[in-house]
Amino acid sequence: MLEILSHQFLKKFVRSHNIDWDHIYSFGRIISKCIQNDSTYLINSEIFSTQNWIAPIFISLFLHEENSTFVLNSEKIKFFKNNQMENLKNLGFKYILENDQLIFSSHKVRLLTLKNLLNETNYLSLNNHRIVLSGIEDIKQDLKNYFRIKLFKKDWFNQVNQSEPIYQDVIKTYNFLKKKFFLRKSLGNCYLSLEKEELSFFAKFFNKNAYFSDQFSRVSNALSQGWACWVKLDNKNFEWIFYLEPIDELSQIRKLLNNNKFVFLSALRKDNFFEKYLQNQRLDIDLVVNFKSNFTEKKISLYVPPKQMLPNNPLFNNEILDKCKKLIIFRKGLTLVLSDDVNLKKYLATELASVYGKRVYLETIPSLKNEILFASYDWWIKNSFLVEIPEQIIIPLLPIPSMSEPINLITVSYNKKNSKDWFREFLLPEAKVKLERSIAPLRRNSGKLIILDGRANKRKWGRLLLQSIQPSKQINYMLPFD
Repeated sequence: MLEILSHQFLKKFVRSHNIDWDHIYSFGRIISKCIQNDSTYLINSEIFSTQNWIAPIFISLFLHEENSTFVLNSEKIKFFKNNQMENLKNLGFKYILENDQLIFSSHKVRLLTLKNLLNETNYLSLNNHRIVLSGIEDIKQDLKNYFRIKLFKKDWFNQVNQSEPIYQDVIKTYNFLKKKFFLRKSLGNCYLSLEKEELSFFAKFFNKNAYFSDQFSRVSNALSQGWACWVKLDNKNFEWIFYLEPIDELSQIRKLLNNNKFVFLSALRKDNFFEKYLQNQRLDIDLVVNFKSNFTEKKISLYVPPKQMLPNNPLFNNEILDKCKKLIIFRKGLTLVLSDDVNLKKYLATELASVYGKRVYLETIPSLKNEILFASYDWWIKNSFLVEIPEQIIIPLLPIPSMSEPINLITVSYNKKNSKDWFREFLLPEAKVKLERSIAPLRRNSGKLIILDGRANKRKWGRLLLQSIQPSKQINYMLPFD
């Protein structure tokens, strides 16, 4: 019944609004079926990067007379309030909006960001509740950002009166650790991994003084759960910062995931990563559905030089610079160069700026069409919708997570200890997701993707990454490259 009713209401809505998506009715039926059957679905589509998919979900949640929660980012919540709320009322729905709650006579639909949901003190006590969770392509990073703890100097000293006995003990401990950490600082590295004895000391100290502040209590709980932790040295101010982060982010909300019914929405074309991510947590998905977006998908033109240097070759940087110069010649559209290696990125940008001047941008929105933009993968993923679709994307280095990041190093060590394939279960999936999201715009214009990382051809995992780029067509020759 819900499926039929939602289809009827959606038909009325589409008639009065210009929604350019051929699969909107199929999507609406899938959503209604999932909600009615109390199932858990994973739906993948690049349409979720737009606003065209929001109305079918609201219609189904409005008609299903049970309390529910719709998790969206703040921009989409604002879009609903400004553009669709009154339009849905015109269909005959009667509700009032109060504190981001759509209140009907029989039920409520809450609109929350993921952060606001997790900030609720009773969110883990939700049971048999319907939750539509959008943006799950970012869930891992969002959970990292939410749960990460940073303990600054002020968090040690500013929470207690100086006359209290504990104050002197805290000062003594902080300064003792500062001296210890700076004595074993290595040249060129501001991060320190903690030794076994130091971890034991921290666990005992924060357990003993958990009452000192809410922040100390959080640190104590994190250490008792075996979170990853490390120290960052502030050389400028001669201070240090204590970082803690869960190795397994989903474990922090496992109870929420186990006890409730979800519709997961991913803006990736096919989100196999999240499906496996949930399976590792022993969480079952009843159905995975992939929808095409609202544009005609074109094949990415893929070029990978057959005889490319490996990144550990001393001549690698110079060769990349030479090939970038050749690839930019005669190009009229935007060229995007992606690299998470800060030194390589700055080197290439500086050298090319000496040739092309103001046409070269470093993580800045270009103003013209034939510019050369250098960016990290994360910067591009976040800002790509503000930039025209590139004519070509050049990738000097594949986005394998760097071992210079403490959390990656600790996660690899954790996987090794648990006899897991740390490369194929952690590093490779992370790289695949980041690569997929970065090159997605090229499917709109059949743009060129040039991968100059020699590992793409010479390593089995590199060839697997290439195979995951779909749809694509191989280019064997590029003037004046060869």
